[in-house]
Amino acid sequence: MPAKVIHFASFEVDFEQRELRRSGARVPLQHKPFRILELLLRQPGALVTRQELAKELWPGLHVDFEHSLNSAVNTLRQTLGDSPRHCRFIETRSGLGYRFIAPVEEAASPRKNITNSDYLQGRFFLNKMTNEGVQRAIGCFQSALVEDPSCALVKTGLADAYCQLALSGTACTSDLSHPAREFASDALRTQPSLPEAHISMGQVRMLFDWDWSRATDDWNHATHLDPAQPAAHRARARLLAARGCHPEALTEIRQAQDLDPLSLPIGFEHAWLLYLAGNFQEAAAQSWKVLSLEPAFAPAQTILGLSYQQLGSFDEAITELANACTCSPREPSALAALGQAYAVAGLPDKAHGILDDLTEEAKHRHVSAYCFALIHAAFGQRHLAVDALQTACAQRDPQLLWVNVDPRFDALHSQADFLALTRHLKVTTD
Repeated sequence: MPAKVIHFASFEVDFEQRELRRSGARVPLQHKPFRILELLLRQPGALVTRQELAKELWPGLHVDFEHSLNSAVNTLRQTLGDSPRHCRFIETRSGLGYRFIAPVEEAASPRKNITNSDYLQGRFFLNKMTNEGVQRAIGCFQSALVEDPSCALVKTGLADAYCQLALSGTACTSDLSHPAREFASDALRTQPSLPEAHISMGQVRMLFDWDWSRATDDWNHATHLDPAQPAAHRARARLLAARGCHPEALTEIRQAQDLDPLSLPIGFEHAWLLYLAGNFQEAAAQSWKVLSLEPAFAPAQTILGLSYQQLGSFDEAITELANACTCSPREPSALAALGQAYAVAGLPDKAHGILDDLTEEAKHRHVSAYCFALIHAAFGQRHLAVDALQTACAQRDPQLLWVNVDPRFDALHSQADFLALTRHLKVTTD
């Protein structure tokens, strides 16, 4: 009996429901292009002739099917993001017909259609990039996993959520690395051809293993499986920026933005990478573009404030960073950014107040040592700043990814112990 569901790249085809889905979301496809896809997938790798397609699609009709068939195939290719010149899915055999050339995986029964509710809701909350949003996302993904324990896509959501928690500095790396790795590994075992699974595993290797080479291999493989995956471009951009390869990083993030122009996280990442590259005016402009879509998006408010600070507009910087703290309460990174800005702006009492708040907060939950290092560096307390960064290093804090390119640590670059730290992390391009 033929499989009811077939997976390839980010797509799945449910023959029973007659649906094409990408990353769990339904993709509209007209009847005849869907039928062509179905016929090709029933014989993956085999030639399906134009005459066979015409017989199936226009049975018993004496019509000139050439134009209609070409139009239907072109529609199918556009939907899949495929190209006749650089085909990944559908190969044209000139004058003969077509072959489906990508690896496919069959499932005996259709996957429960949970991804349009719990999974997508989880991604919605994860894209808010706040601690509360991540926690709500984890709840949605766990609900989805109860419904379908074998769903690889949901497992990538959980892996990404734990990675996001690690980057926020609100939980110990040792508590996050194991579940993140397990969910990413399970997703790969369940569906090896799923691009999102390779992207998630690359995130794990970058953030927890500090294995830049294997992480890049994962993202490159994801792009090979599906070149239209913006998350792979975003991940590569992030690592390139951390290593000081700013032009290449900006090229990658712009490709991600071309693929998903309304994504708040990608828009924020673009602003962050411009900031790391020293393009503070452009970073501020990009932050405003993101805030025009969502005025209360705390990550963009933070980058706007950091950019204003580097431009010497301290009042505006403090206003925006305070807004970020309001929109994302109890986020240590946002609070540390505000404290650092107070110190640079010549408001030591307010900066010390925030340092005291973070110290008190650290008695009750994890607060990244990176946060303390930022404020110490702003006060010119270089040895205290480096000591805090070394603590972060001992805890394998993922925020150290930025330490060599974050302008707020520029004053530490002459410190021998700081240079030794960055060499240990291997984030330099040397």
